[in-house]
Amino acid sequence: MREIVMTIVVTIFFFVPLSTQPFCLMIMKRLLCLLTLLLPFATYAYNGEMLTLEMGGSKIYPGTDRKVMIYVPRQYDASAPAALIVGTDSQEKALAECIDSLIVEGTMPVTIAVVVRPGRIHNAKGEVVRYNRSNEYDRMDGRFALFLEKEVLPEVERMRCADGRAIKLSKEPSMRAITGSSSGGICAFNAAWQRPDMFSRVYAMCGTFVPFRGGDQFPALVRKGEPRALRIFLQDNDKDTWNPLFGSWFEYNTLMLSALQFAGYDVRHQWDKGGHSGRNGRAIMKEVMRWLWSDWQSGVKVGMSGNKSLNDIIIPGEGWHCIADEVADGAMVYPYDDEQVMLRIGRRNEAVAVSGERTKIKGRIALPNPYKALYPGGAHTAVRREGSNWVWQYINTPDGKLSHGQEFYYLYTDAGQMLFDAKGYLYVATAVGVQICDQNGRVRAILSLPGGSVESIAFAGNNLFAISGGKLYVRKLLRSGVHQGSPKSEGQG
Repeated sequence: MREIVMTIVVTIFFFVPLSTQPFCLMIMKRLLCLLTLLLPFATYAYNGEMLTLEMGGSKIYPGTDRKVMIYVPRQYDASAPAALIVGTDSQEKALAECIDSLIVEGTMPVTIAVVVRPGRIHNAKGEVVRYNRSNEYDRMDGRFALFLEKEVLPEVERMRCADGRAIKLSKEPSMRAITGSSSGGICAFNAAWQRPDMFSRVYAMCGTFVPFRGGDQFPALVRKGEPRALRIFLQDNDKDTWNPLFGSWFEYNTLMLSALQFAGYDVRHQWDKGGHSGRNGRAIMKEVMRWLWSDWQSGVKVGMSGNKSLNDIIIPGEGWHCIADEVADGAMVYPYDDEQVMLRIGRRNEAVAVSGERTKIKGRIALPNPYKALYPGGAHTAVRREGSNWVWQYINTPDGKLSHGQEFYYLYTDAGQMLFDAKGYLYVATAVGVQICDQNGRVRAILSLPGGSVESIAFAGNNLFAISGGKLYVRKLLRSGVHQGSPKSEGQG
């Protein structure tokens, strides 16, 4: 449509007599106005094939139904898995245009787009009784990523193109991107943040990093958390305040940019003129995708954070190592000795070494309370209160009693299993990783695991063991769980 109207305009301007050009200028203005009105209704002629998947019966979002649109470019021949880009809301047309154009350029691999529209619940009359968009997109947990992993993408890979081609999607995170606008923007970032093993590339337009469902906490979480292998582009408009009740979208996006830069991410941004609209973001989508995928053949690298507290704990290049692929539900790890931890599965106890070697422990063993932690030297005790973001601290009296209890350690989620390192920092297993509090009760660093949520942790010397996503991991740190005397006090700092 755009090309047709512009051709008419250029023809009139260059091929009519000069004496009639004032009249022609008036016609050109009217044609340009007509072009502006018609462009939103113009249809893109797909080079590939658009498939529609009707989804219902979700276990993760019970009762919802939705459409999932899948765009398969003509270059996809099913001989190898395609790269993947997930979109939110109704981005299939814009993504198809990008894919068709950039594959030909060679700046993007052969990519299949999967656009997941938000769920709704209908009654027997077909009326909507629940709109699930904000609850799916704005949440701060890993539920949407899990929904993609367990329900959406397996269904997509069961589909076939009209000519019988099977849909195969790459499992490599560097071959996967996710994008969205507004609530879909924070959804895209959160899915990759929670599951960097699923996505490495993010384009968030007008992201709602605002106090909807905790999105305003993201700048702090980014600063305190370990950098993930993510490449990120943020776009917003300078007057983006959809609802002043929740603050300024633009201000929160600038805070996100600052946090990502501090944390060492490969991040770019563009701030445009305007309000809460995805129009500017869609206008630069091809340019953004060129940059976002420019290193697709080498992969996304992890940056170096400016968080000194984090860098005092982790060893550069030393990540988590999976030493048990399947750990039963309810399993927990406990301190055992300087070389091993004890893995408790039901009534069975095993000693687990850093290598993953497991040895059955015979006899009955008294297990410590995993939700209490004794400070090195014994001055005080940290105690979890179930369902609370606060961990209480009690002073230990000479007669063995707990006194002067206060809500002392503040977390971003409720607490799980806890322990102290030799410096007196509290490590807590939580839904966002291992949150690490200083002696004064403040989270300074967050260790992230591939499985996201952490169910159990234990030290063996300088090695921290963790159960996450049904797997057992170990990681060597600069800190030790061996307590020898009282650590030096950090005072009121």
